[in-house]
Amino acid sequence: MSDKETNPTKIIFGILFGAALINFIAFFIIAVLLGGDAINGMIKDGHYYLASHGRYTEVTKSVFNYSRHHAYSVFVTHPIGMVAAWYLGRVSASPKM
Repeated sequence: MSDKETNPTKIIFGILFGAALINFIAFFIIAVLLGGDAINGMIKDGHYYLASHGRYTEVTKSVFNYSRHHAYSVFVTHPIGMVAAWYLGRVSASPKM
């Protein structure tokens, strides 16, 4: 395969990896700033709590839902990013003809 044939594929996998990385970094920073995430948090008596390392932070329902959906998006993009990284590493390590 020539470089022209693999270039669009490398670009697509590079974009997928970049998007997954940005999403993970954004999730991490936002979770730190908010005091945790909804996946580890809880809803109790109509109050919404984010959790991080056993500490709970009360937030609005909207923030809780945002945090939950963002965490779910990481569950999707993280494996995609790992596959993209594997592919890009495999392509760059293969011998050139």
